[in-house]
Amino acid sequence: MVTRSEPDYVWDFCGGQLAVDFTNTVGDRGASRDDHFNTYADVLSWAAARGVVTRADAQRLRGEAERRPREARRALEAMVALRESLYTVIVSAAAGRVPPAADLARVNAEVAAACASAHLAPRRRRLAVAYGAPDAGSLTQPITLPVARAAVDLLTSDALDRVRTCADESCAWLFVDTTRNRTRRWCDMRVCGNRDKVRRFRARP
Repeated sequence: MVTRSEPDYVWDFCGGQLAVDFTNTVGDRGASRDDHFNTYADVLSWAAARGVVTRADAQRLRGEAERRPREARRALEAMVALRESLYTVIVSAAAGRVPPAADLARVNAEVAAACASAHLAPRRRRLAVAYGAPDAGSLTQPITLPVARAAVDLLTSDALDRVRTCADESCAWLFVDTTRNRTRRWCDMRVCGNRDKVRRFRARP
């Protein structure tokens, strides 16, 4: 039976962009890392909550993972590796640096798979880019392909200039700053912002 490792954990989508939210599945990334992707079911829970897969698809994939536990473990490892490379690539690109070759190669492998079925299709009297369905037998593609497409959108658009790292160094989550003056400092004011207030209060003489 595949179960969530943290059944009471509530996913936080304060990153404001799918690829960014995917990277924000590690708590306290800048300090004592608390990984929330510990089982394949954890990833499914995140994907269903974020709307990457439907509840029906999540249930189907959960059943497949229970029948193929070894493949589910490999799928989990692959998605965690992609998440870590994607985080590094986004941080590097947002800072104007060339991402490490190995990380960029891992992300590009997913981009190639994500865009392999790209084609133009009629939509509301216009043409739009559409994609084929993920490989029916894959435990990763229903999740990684949408994430990779979101990463392409982010990394090749002006939105990249708005990517920030949370001012709480122990957090190190990413977010897209959509404020008018680009003054947002915290991934989540209710969490990291309040934590900073508590620290400053305690530091008063």
